[in-house]
Amino acid sequence: MFKSYLKIAWRNLRNNKWYSAINIIGLGVGLASFILVLLFLNYELSYDKWNPELEKIYKLGLEDKDGIAWNGATPEPLGRLIASKYSNAEAATRMSGAGDYEILVAANDKKIYQKGITEVDSLFFKVFPYQLSSGNINTVLNAPNAAVITESVKEKLFGHEDPIGKTIKLYGRLEVVVTGVMQSPDQPSALNMQILFRSPYEKSNNHWQNFSYQTFIKVKKDVRPQAFESAINNIYYNDQLKADNLTYQQYLEKENKTLVFSEKLSALHNFPKSGGSNFKTIVVLLVLAFLLLVAGAVNFSNLSIATSIKRAKEVGVRKVLGGRKKQLFWQFMGEAILSCSISLCIAALLVIALMPWFRQEFNIQFSIWGTNIPYFILQIALCIVTVILLSGLYPSVFLSRFNTSKILKGNYSQGKSGLKLRNFLLVVQFTLSGFFVFAVIVISSQVHYMQTKDKGFSGSQIVRIEAQQSTREDGFDKARATLLSIPGVELVSKTTLVPGDAEVDTILNDYTFNGQTIKMTTVKVSTDYFKTVGTPVLKGRGFNDSYADQNTRSIILNETAAQLWGDQKAVGSFVGMPYCDSVKAQVVGITKDINVQDMTNAVRPIAYSINNKACGYLSGGALLVKLSGNNLSQTISDIEASWKQIEPEVPVRYSFLDENFQRIFKTYYTIQKTISFFALVAILISAMGLFALTAYIIKERTKEIGIRKVLGAEVGDVVLLVGKLFLQLIIIALLIAIPVSWLAATKWLQTFAYRIHLSWLMAAATVLAIAVIVLITIGTQAVKAALSNPVKSLKTE
Repeated sequence: MFKSYLKIAWRNLRNNKWYSAINIIGLGVGLASFILVLLFLNYELSYDKWNPELEKIYKLGLEDKDGIAWNGATPEPLGRLIASKYSNAEAATRMSGAGDYEILVAANDKKIYQKGITEVDSLFFKVFPYQLSSGNINTVLNAPNAAVITESVKEKLFGHEDPIGKTIKLYGRLEVVVTGVMQSPDQPSALNMQILFRSPYEKSNNHWQNFSYQTFIKVKKDVRPQAFESAINNIYYNDQLKADNLTYQQYLEKENKTLVFSEKLSALHNFPKSGGSNFKTIVVLLVLAFLLLVAGAVNFSNLSIATSIKRAKEVGVRKVLGGRKKQLFWQFMGEAILSCSISLCIAALLVIALMPWFRQEFNIQFSIWGTNIPYFILQIALCIVTVILLSGLYPSVFLSRFNTSKILKGNYSQGKSGLKLRNFLLVVQFTLSGFFVFAVIVISSQVHYMQTKDKGFSGSQIVRIEAQQSTREDGFDKARATLLSIPGVELVSKTTLVPGDAEVDTILNDYTFNGQTIKMTTVKVSTDYFKTVGTPVLKGRGFNDSYADQNTRSIILNETAAQLWGDQKAVGSFVGMPYCDSVKAQVVGITKDINVQDMTNAVRPIAYSINNKACGYLSGGALLVKLSGNNLSQTISDIEASWKQIEPEVPVRYSFLDENFQRIFKTYYTIQKTISFFALVAILISAMGLFALTAYIIKERTKEIGIRKVLGAEVGDVVLLVGKLFLQLIIIALLIAIPVSWLAATKWLQTFAYRIHLSWLMAAATVLAIAVIVLITIGTQAVKAALSNPVKSLKTE
C-alpha cells in the first residue's frame, strides 16, 4: 500500500511540475534558513557547557545606584574574602585577561601575536575544570613565574618539542616558565584563555583599591542566586563597608549603596549583566526564519486546496471503487511527506553551501557535526513534522472528504469551509510579506542613519598603530618625532580611548565640583589629539604645551560632560580629580562629543587630560597618525621601516580608523542582508502562490469570463473581476501587518541610543510595495484571460 501511495505521489508531482516546484523550493528555502539560524542558536547555547562542574561557578561583580561598577571588575582580595567566610564556597580565583586583545609572545626565536593571555593565581584549577595534557594540575601554578599554555599555542611556539621548563616572553618584557600544557574544551567558552601565567607583581597588586580583576567562586552545592548574593553581600558589607554601626539590613535600605552581584558562568555569554550579547539578535533571526518557514508551509497548503478541483474527479472515482477516507487521507499526506522530504534535501544542500558565508558574516565557528547530534536530529525531526502537519494535514482531510455524488455530477465547488481556509491562508501569507517588507525598510533606514550620523570625529586617513605602554608613555616624544619626520605624516597623537575599538574603557570616575560628585570617564590623550581626529573645540581652548596642561592640571570636557554642570559655567571652573583629593584641575575647554562605540550606547561624559603624571594611571589605547597626500602606500611603507627605530623587537601593527569603526556595524549589515533575503523569499513565495491561485480561479471561471466578454466586458472589467476577489484579503493582511510591524520595529529601535523615528511614509512604502507585487501577479493572469478568445472558452466548456 505504501509503495502505491509513493508511486501516486511521485506521478502527481511530475504531472504538476510548476506548482510542485513552487511548493518544494519555497519549503526548501524556508527550511534552510531555519536550520542555519537553529545551528547558530545551538552554538551560542553551547557556551560553557563542556563540563558539569561549570554549573557551580559564579562570576562576581559590583553594582551601585549608577549600575555596574568598574566594567564588571572587582577588587583583588574579594574572592579570598568570600571563600574564607562563605561556608558553601569550594574555592575562589581571580584573573585579569586580555581577552581578544593580541599580545606579543616570544619563545624559541619565534614571535607571535596571541589572544587569550590571562593573569591568574595559584587557585585557578581549583575552580575551573580544565584538563592538562602535561604537568601536575595540583602544583602547575605554584611557582610565581609559572605559565600554562594550550596545545594550539604549544604548536605555534614549540612545534613537536616538549615546552615544559622553557621560557616564554610576554608583552616583550615579562619572562615566565611553561609548567603545563592545557587541553582546550571541545565546546566554546565565554573565557578565551590560551596562556595562563602568574604575575611577578602579584603581591604588590594585592589590595582593595586594585579593581583590575574578575573574580570567580565555585560553590560546593547548588544554591539559589538570591540566597547566594544575600550571603556574600552580608560578608562583604561587614568586612569592608560597615560604618556608623548600621546593620546589613539598614544598609540595604540606603539609596547610595554598593552590592555584590553574581552571574552563573554558563549564562555569562548569552545573558551577561555587564557587556553585550548576540542572543537577542539570534532569537529575532530564529523567529523570522520560522515565519519564513510558515510562509512556505502555508503556500503549500493554500495551493493544495486551490488545486483540489483538479483532483476532485480522482477522489470520486476512488471512492466509487471502494476507497476509504483513511486511505485517501494517507495518499494525500504521502504527497505532502514526499514534497517535504525533497524540500529537506534541497535545504541540506543550501545549508552546506551557505554555511561558510554565514560563519564569516557572524564571525562564529560552528558546523552540523560540531553540535549535539542527537539533539539536533530531534530538533529537525520536530521541525519537519510541524511543517508536514502545517502544509499537508488540512488539504488531506479536505480532499478525502469530498462528496462522491456531487463530484461525479460535475459539482467541484470547494464549499464555504474550503474558501474560508484558502482566504485565511492567503491573508497569513501577505501579512508575513508585509511584515518582512516593513522590517527591511526600518532596518535599512537605521543602518543608513548609523552610517551617516555625525560621529564627532573624522577617521579619514588616520592610522591606528598598536604600541607598547612604554612607547605610549616615556617613549612617546621619540616615537612622535620619528613618525613626523616621514613625508606624508601630518599629525601624531595618542589616546587611551580609541574610536572604533571593540573594547573600550567606560568606567565612570568620581570628580568633585562645588561639593557635588560628578561621574565622568577619564581619557588620557596627547596635545594634538583633537586636531588629529578632527574634533572641534566648541568653547574655551584645546590643549597646549603649558605646564598645567602637561601635568594634569587642565581638563577638557565633552558636550555630554558639560551638561552635568547645568546652568553653571563649566569653562574656567575647577574640579577635584579622582585619586588625588588635594589636586584641582581647571576646565579649559569643551569639545564635541565623539561616538567611540556603536549607536546602541549613548556617549558617556568624558574628561580629557594629558599624561599619567598625576591622578590615576591609565594604560591601553594606541597611537594615531594622520596622513596627508595621495601616496598612502609609500607613507605606510616608510612607517613600517621607521618603526624599527621605535620598537626594534616588535613588528608594526596598524589599521585605519574609519575601517575599524565600520567593523562595529558589521553585525547590523549582516542582519540587514539576512532579513532582506528573508523578505525576498517570503515575497516570492507569496507571489508565486498568488500567481498559481489566480490561474486556478481563472480556470474555474473560464466560462463566466467568456460569457462576460460576449456580453461586452472590456479587459479592465475582467481584471477588476479577478482582482476584487483578492483586494479585500490583501487589505486585511496589511491592516494586520503594519501595526504588528510597527510595534516590533519600535521595540527593536529602543535598543539604540541613537535611532530613527518611524514615519507613516514607511507604512506607505510597505503598502505600495505589496500593492505593486499583487497587481503584477494578478494582472498578468487576468489580462491573459481577458485577451483570450471567448468563443474558444465557451466551446471548450
